[in-house]
Amino acid sequence: MSPTSPPPDAERRTQARLPVQVPVQMRYGHTSSPSQATLLDLSWGGALCQTPRALPISDRPLWLILPWALGETIEIETTLLRQKDLANGRHLLALRFQRLSLLHQARLEKLLGRLQADDVQSNAPMAPVLVATLEVSIQTVDEWRWALGEIAKGRLRIRAPADFTPGQSVGLQFNGVPTRARLRLRARVLATESKAMLGIRVMRSTILTLEFEHPLEVLRQWVEWLLRQIPPDVKPSSPLADLQQQTSQSAVIPARLVLSEGERCALEIGFPEALDYLMTAWGDVSTFEMVFRQLLFGDTGASGTWTPEAWEELQLLQDVHDQVFGLSEARRIRLKVGRDVR
Repeated sequence: MSPTSPPPDAERRTQARLPVQVPVQMRYGHTSSPSQATLLDLSWGGALCQTPRALPISDRPLWLILPWALGETIEIETTLLRQKDLANGRHLLALRFQRLSLLHQARLEKLLGRLQADDVQSNAPMAPVLVATLEVSIQTVDEWRWALGEIAKGRLRIRAPADFTPGQSVGLQFNGVPTRARLRLRARVLATESKAMLGIRVMRSTILTLEFEHPLEVLRQWVEWLLRQIPPDVKPSSPLADLQQQTSQSAVIPARLVLSEGERCALEIGFPEALDYLMTAWGDVSTFEMVFRQLLFGDTGASGTWTPEAWEELQLLQDVHDQVFGLSEARRIRLKVGRDVR
């Protein structure tokens, strides 16, 4: 058995493990001859393989090579978590994924999607999501340049509205401005820090310190290219070096958990802009009342379009805000029996 500890239980619960029977190859480093193996199951964070011979323990990276279309492959740097001898003389290997190139990560996600679709079609019970995914919304070009500077260092701090376990792999989905900010990366949770947060659901937020599961040099080259696509105010000799000098080490980017449609509320599904609009005023009594009235009767174009479910959720949000932050003096005077939003 390998002395390395197994992956956290939380990761095994949250990531779909997809059964498969595919011949694959494994090798230590880039120079050794590959050995044959059979892939038994695959997930976002790791794989289970069977080999005819036990693998020797080595300090070198262990690479898993999966077949891809047109003779191409998916190459993944892994860690051998454990190795078990079977009664038939073969050996069971549990692997944890460590790093993938951006290209091979895209291929892995496509492969997992195909396997999951096949699994559902075979009348298997509904599998959990492939990976917990956090959406990082980029609002301005300056924020995007700052985020790229952090990505180039291999780490990022974000504020997430859910608990995660150190060691857990997550997906990061960057959306917003500019259009090039829309990309997906993979990362591992290094540390968590809980923070109290008064928000729409009055919940705790968690600050996550993440380390990207991509080669650092690949990230840096990719960031350098992206930075050159964004016209800077003052054109520096080295975009990445200039940006890193301006980076604030204490900044934390807010993120939200990406849910399936069945897990999202009516506002999140049908009126996400309205929800974002309300969040900009959350905690400021007079501003929240103004924003709330504009959503109902103002220039947002939302008046008369609310579904019954969304309307009920809007009333709930106003109730929560009233209870937590109180009412303005003007509205308290006008408030009679029932709801008064005028």
